[in-house]
Amino acid sequence: MKTVIKLLACLLALLLLALPLASCSEKPGDEETTPGGGDPVPTPDTDLPIRIQLLNGTTALGAAALIASDNEMSYEIEIQTAADKVTGTIVSGEADIAALPTNVAAKLYKANPDKIRLLAVNTLGVLYLLANGETVTDISSLANKTVYVPGAGSNPEYITKALVDAYGVANVTVDATSYPSPDELATAVASGNAKLAVLPEPKVTVVCTKNASVSVALDMTAAWEEKYGENTLAQGCLVVNKAFADAHPVELSRFLDDYKRSVETVKSMSDEAIAMIVDAKLLPSAGVAKNALPNCNLCFIEGEAMKTAMKVCYEKFYEADPKSILAVPDDAFYYVR
Repeated sequence: MKTVIKLLACLLALLLLALPLASCSEKPGDEETTPGGGDPVPTPDTDLPIRIQLLNGTTALGAAALIASDNEMSYEIEIQTAADKVTGTIVSGEADIAALPTNVAAKLYKANPDKIRLLAVNTLGVLYLLANGETVTDISSLANKTVYVPGAGSNPEYITKALVDAYGVANVTVDATSYPSPDELATAVASGNAKLAVLPEPKVTVVCTKNASVSVALDMTAAWEEKYGENTLAQGCLVVNKAFADAHPVELSRFLDDYKRSVETVKSMSDEAIAMIVDAKLLPSAGVAKNALPNCNLCFIEGEAMKTAMKVCYEKFYEADPKSILAVPDDAFYYVR
């Protein structure tokens, strides 16, 4: 009997010793163990298609390296020429992520609060006042003058109005209807038909290259930040379809990391980065890219810093013209990972 008891005790001891080994040999599945132990880190599904819509121009520049490189993730990137080609797809869920002007993002959220979330700011102020035959030294020099902006209901119109109001300049006519697009206004400035105009980079570089009489009279971002603080003028952003964000937080986090690296690559202005921009047809030539990039204010701001910057920006847009964003978005608008 004692022999049987001893045998059972030995068997039990062997079983207890085997349990830790068995647990160590279990398949990890979709999780990785962090170095040094700790909670496992989920790995993204690299086969999941992530559909991304970008606007041609400044708001797409930060994604140039993402477009050019072979990514582990399955990014499906399309570049559009107008915001209205993007807004419908992000609301419907045909697109998962999109780059948009910040005022358009706020309007979308007002109309579809359960569909849209703001991911990150990707472009700060890119507007400059160009003068052709006019002398302008500061915002107050615009009194009793007409300033042309490209298109009604756009960021340039609201930013210009907000600055005129902030500096208390009287009798400034902000004409947003004569030239409906940046290209049309750029042509008018270069030809001398528009004496004062607010344009974004890279149009500024293109116009100054075409006509040496055109000069950059004011940096609108510098004027804004003098009043409201650093990083408070945001013109471009990334938004995400809420259903996608809720269903795929791991993949979305990976996208944000990849996009941040892309922005850093583009901002380095290396020859490789310039080639990426031109190859993606985001800017017309290497020369334009090299001259325009330093003034494009590309960035990657997410989380609480994004919320702080955008709340100031949206409040000033709304004060200048309630139609600009329809309402100042609440905290639910902001996606914080």
